[in-house]
Amino acid sequence: MQVVLDRARSELGTTYAWGGGDANGPTRGIHDGGVADAFGDFDKVGFDCSGLMVYAFAGVGITLPHYSGYQIDAGPKFPLAQRKPGDLLFWADDDGVHHVALYLGDDTMVEAPESGKVVRIAPVRFDDEIVPTVTRLVG
Repeated sequence: MQVVLDRARSELGTTYAWGGGDANGPTRGIHDGGVADAFGDFDKVGFDCSGLMVYAFAGVGITLPHYSGYQIDAGPKFPLAQRKPGDLLFWADDDGVHHVALYLGDDTMVEAPESGKVVRIAPVRFDDEIVPTVTRLVG
């Protein structure tokens, strides 16, 4: 699990790029037809939220799909109250899952938040969109 946490933290400060990131690191973003295009993500090298998770878990040989809506089902689920470092946290609305982050412990997470920002450590947002379960792939 430490490898997963270390790989994610190693990218702090990396540019957000919609569709960016793979098992080997940051990649050029893609067009989204909306907000990300307005920020020029298609012309940036970096990670989106699910791409950062793909990279982090590749370090321990786990292959994840590059879409948070599929990552939520990539492993066993546990109640949010039982979260452990290395768990995947998700946020969803009526349109489904729209964000994923890696739980670090002490109610902090590492995430690639959104266009115009960079990979960062932030307090977990315990808002009404946080999914009440975590997905555990390691440990």
